[in-house]
Amino acid sequence: MVLVKTINVTTLKAKASQAIREVRAGETYIILDRDVPVARIVPLEEDGLSSSMPIQKYRWPGLKIRVSADPVQYLLEDRRRR
Repeated sequence: MVLVKTINVTTLKAKASQAIREVRAGETYIILDRDVPVARIVPLEEDGLSSSMPIQKYRWPGLKIRVSADPVQYLLEDRRRR
């Protein structure tokens, strides 16, 4: 039998590290938003994934943008047009 715990979003934000440790140990959480179930956190093995699978990390390319105009002047002009 799988034990399922419920936790409100605000409590999850405050105790996220503890919840993740418990999920890693095999617990399942149902996330409640104003007492309405909205999500479930389950260990990877239950979701068909293995915790030993490598996770591909995505990185944004380093973009360097140079602006020749004064951004404050641009914002002022934009606000005058509205």
